[in-house]
This record gives sequence, C-alpha cells and structure tokens, in this order.
Amino acid sequence: MAQEILAVTEKLSKHLFLRAQEVDEEILLPAPNLEAIAQSGYYRLVVEASPGQRRRALDLLSAGCGVTAFLSTQHEGVCRRLREAEHPLLESALSGEVWFGVCFAHLRRETSPVSALEFKDHVVFSGHGPWFSGYGIMQKVLVGGACEGDFLMGLADMDEPEIVARPLERLSVMNATATVGLDLNALRVESKDLLVRNNAQLLAEQDVHSTVFQAARSLGAARAAARYLPESQERAVLEQIAHHHQAMDAWDQAPDPERSTGLRFEALQLAARVVGAAYASVGGKAHLCSHPLQRIAREAHFYATTQLTRPLRDRVLESLTPK
Repeated sequence: MAQEILAVTEKLSKHLFLRAQEVDEEILLPAPNLEAIAQSGYYRLVVEASPGQRRRALDLLSAGCGVTAFLSTQHEGVCRRLREAEHPLLESALSGEVWFGVCFAHLRRETSPVSALEFKDHVVFSGHGPWFSGYGIMQKVLVGGACEGDFLMGLADMDEPEIVARPLERLSVMNATATVGLDLNALRVESKDLLVRNNAQLLAEQDVHSTVFQAARSLGAARAAARYLPESQERAVLEQIAHHHQAMDAWDQAPDPERSTGLRFEALQLAARVVGAAYASVGGKAHLCSHPLQRIAREAHFYATTQLTRPLRDRVLESLTPK
C-alpha cells in the first residue's frame, strides 16, 4: 500500500508541477488536475492509508501544485467521512464522478457563524460559512454548524436555492481555488446525509492531529523550492523532509498536543529557510513574477499563517521575540 501510494503520487506531483504556474495564473483551471488524480486511483488508495502515508501524499501533491493539492484535500476528507458512514455516494466520490467541498470554518468560535437546528429526520443549517473552495468545481458541500454544544456536518447539493455564494476580494495566493463565502438560508439536510457529529472535546482532539497533518503542506513547499538549489543541497533538504516525516510517524504512536505544535512549527521554519535559500541560489530572476519561486513563496507563507491553532499562533509570534 505505502509503495503504491508513493509511486502514484510522485508521478502526479511531476505532472502537476508542469501545469502549476498556469493554474496559479488562472490560465488553466484546476479541474483537469483533479480528474487526473481521481483517474490514477489516488482516492481509492488514500482512504485506506495510514496518517503517515496520507501526509507523504499531501507533501508530494503540494510540491506539484498548491491549488490542486488544496482542493484535493477537501475532497479527500469527505471521501474518508463517506467511507466511515458507509454512505452510498462513496463510489461516486472515489471515482471523481462527483466532487465534494467543505464549509465549516470557525465552528470553534464562541458563537459559530453557522447554526444547526436538529429535527426528527433532518437538520437545518443557517448562517454564513466564510470559506468554501472550489466554487464552480465542487458539486456537493459538507457544511458544518453548531447545535446545542454539538457540531453537525451534513451533505448538500451546491445548486440548492438555500445556498448563495458571496464573492470574496481577490486573494493574494491560490486565487484559482475559487474560494467564496456561502450564505446558508435555512438549508435542509436529511438525517441520512449527516456524516459527522462532534463535541468540543472531539474537535480539540482532531485539531491536534490536524496540526501535524497540515505540516505536510509546508514540507511540500520546501520540496518544491529545493528544486532550485544545487543538487547536493537539494538532497540535504530531501533528507530533512524525510526525517520530519519519520518524526511525525513516531508522534502517531504517542500523540502529544505540545509536540504537535513543535512539529508543525519546525515544518514552517524549514519551508521558510529553503525558499529563502532558493531565492539566493537563483538570483535576481527569482523576483520576476513569472518565476515559480514567486508562487512557491506565496504558498509557503499561506501555509504558515492559516489553519493555526492558538498554541501554534503563539509559537509563531514568540519566535519573533529575542531570547
């Protein structure tokens, strides 16, 4: 399984890298890239994979094309939830016949931006989901809302009249993810389409694991930037990336919240160092808007400032204070 995922994803990564600039510049749409991922059998492999295998796959996809990797991860996450729920839409998701996005940002806020009102056979979601990526690509969305201390997530069709997209200002990075806000106006989701029921404690536990998982995106940015270093230095970076994956594998055996923050922070730092070294190695032409390092640097910065838990944000800010 591990070797098969690695072989498939390495091939995809090389393919995606050739198109990443045009996707970033919105000359090409990311949809064909997603279709190529599905046709490779990637989603069938990844839903059966270990956390370590999934992280290595995300690292490689991120090194190929950040936009595609970001959208793919949304779909992959829903695939795993469909599998856990033994939902009839699983096969359509694995094959790429139907694409799934997610919209449950900021559920952890004291007052969630989306409420969920549960009835006997359905749930009604109301409010504003501030982030939904893949508008115009994803046919279905997994929406989340707060319901009397629980957090519910259910599937809906994107063409439901109760879902209204709200455009955002143009993003500085990965604008091709087609990210919008979603107004949910009493959106009805049948109970059979509820995939997740969590409470605050379970969400906090998931955050710890997600913190480690998201480190793979930064490792992917480091891997992409290392392509512009001399060969010996690129090998050294790849060895550091492999070592970091091994450290995360060890963490899986004994998960620890404090160490999860450290692992993610170390990945952020590695990406920043490698991007900086790549700029120095390439020289002035790296500052041309057309150079891939411009895209890679923006993606690395994006990974360093999004999906941060409070401890990780504190760690980032503390690193600015001299000791």
